[in-house]
Amino acid sequence: MARTAPAVGFDTLSYARRLTQAEAVRDAITQGVASKVDLDKGLAALKADITRIEDKMDGMAAKTDVARLETRIAELKVTLLLAIVGVGGVVVAAIALLP
Repeated sequence: MARTAPAVGFDTLSYARRLTQAEAVRDAITQGVASKVDLDKGLAALKADITRIEDKMDGMAAKTDVARLETRIAELKVTLLLAIVGVGGVVVAAIALLP
């Protein structure tokens, strides 16, 4: 699935914390401190965090898309109103020209 950058800010502090956790797991592996079960639990938690962050980013992108659509709809409403007023002016002018 392709990811697009959200228009809103990215939580760098949360991301930095996740990297710190990943580094701790790596250190545990290289020092022989963690067991396979510990590593599996840590990996599962890390995958869950990544999924949660990806879902949050998707939600932020969707909110941005909705905001853009709402802005475009407002612009189209103004354009339509101006067109209606313009047609009304032509009708009034035509009526005024009638004998």
